[in-house]
Amino acid sequence: MKNQFAVRKPCANCPFRNDDHAIPLQPGRRESIIEGLLSGQHETFSCHATVYRKDGRNHDENENYRPVDVSVCPGAAAVARKYGRDLTIVQLATRLGMIPYDHYDGALDLTLEPEDLDVDREKARIQ
Repeated sequence: MKNQFAVRKPCANCPFRNDDHAIPLQPGRRESIIEGLLSGQHETFSCHATVYRKDGRNHDENENYRPVDVSVCPGAAAVARKYGRDLTIVQLATRLGMIPYDHYDGALDLTLEPEDLDVDREKARIQ
């Protein structure tokens, strides 16, 4: 749990970066992720760089996902904030005093703007 908020800025190829380094996802995938996070259907989204660590610590000997050291994706957290809503896990951590409110502010300038995404406002439960 202590490393869950360790990554504060998007990694070099975070799919939510606003530059040419963002890892490509299938069409609509970024929107789907954000819709799930904003609607509360999903409480968090993990940083892919921490899920797929080079040492394999988050997968067992059969390559099954067994997370022991993952972090919240700061890119997804920043984009959600731009829509006016923090991820559920971020809300809880802030309220419990685990992280400050501005914990992901350094990620804001590095991530996509709401107008860059075609989020279904009804699915995301936003006005």
